[in-house]
Amino acid sequence: MAIRIYPKKHIKKARAGNGEEILKRLEEYLKNGSGKPIQILCGFWKDQSEAITYQELREAVKEGFLNEATFQEWSKDYSVLVRDQLSYLWKDALAAGSVSQPITAGLAAYTFNVETPAIMTWIAGHSAEFVTASVVEQKEAIKALLARSVVERHSVDELARFIRPCIGLTKPQAKANFRYYENIVKTLKEQHPRMKQDSIQRKAREAAAKYAEKQHRQRALTIAMTEMAAAYNKGADEGIRQAQEQNLIGKVIKRWSTSGDDAVCGQCNALEGLEIAMDSAFPFKGNWHTGDNLTPPAHPRCACAVEYIEESPLVYVKEN
Repeated sequence: MAIRIYPKKHIKKARAGNGEEILKRLEEYLKNGSGKPIQILCGFWKDQSEAITYQELREAVKEGFLNEATFQEWSKDYSVLVRDQLSYLWKDALAAGSVSQPITAGLAAYTFNVETPAIMTWIAGHSAEFVTASVVEQKEAIKALLARSVVERHSVDELARFIRPCIGLTKPQAKANFRYYENIVKTLKEQHPRMKQDSIQRKAREAAAKYAEKQHRQRALTIAMTEMAAAYNKGADEGIRQAQEQNLIGKVIKRWSTSGDDAVCGQCNALEGLEIAMDSAFPFKGNWHTGDNLTPPAHPRCACAVEYIEESPLVYVKEN
């Protein structure tokens, strides 16, 4: 499955330093590296939807909730996904980010270790966060489809058949898909009054399932862009720290860099050009993750980066 990303045209503003070069490298990496995680995620959600039985879905509709054992199974699924596939993609992004800074470009002796305790701790914490957030999103989506207001308008069999293709969607996506389904049912009834109810529901489900495929790809794209950017920017930060540990560069400050065009959100635009110490957190808010705010992204699909600037170069003293 190929996902083609067409960048929008926006008016760019001039900037100081190497921010433009650094952002271009990040953009290129995301463009070339997002296809694989998108394919992995879409396949993963398809497997999840096929694993749950029609009888389990019928029981969920009748009870008004999906049993906790299913959510625990999904949590295990996501843990395996991270361990066997996503963690390796994160490591690749970390390594790519580690060589993205011009400040380290001319350091012949510079080496980057992706297995340091700091990186392994970050991957472990990020993995747990990713698994928890993903399961919660799916849980909320299913909960929305099993709400009383929904169940009262539709039969158990109808909803059980509808829910399966929506597994893996977020709550807003699932609700949008159900509105789409109901609108198609309504339209078919109006335009084809003699069509049987079963045929109407089947046609509406088929259309909604195709819509769900598009929604899955959009969600996978959001996750891929965000996760790869997070690991890439973390790699840049860790690369600078390792270069300092190797006594190759001195004291460094960091500067937030946005794309500089009119597509930048207000929060990131306010951070543009902000210079702070290496261990200081950038002042952005959001409940989409529980990171330490040392590096971008500030929100899903954030394409900002950080430029690291050597403030106090190392001074080498020749021995007599």
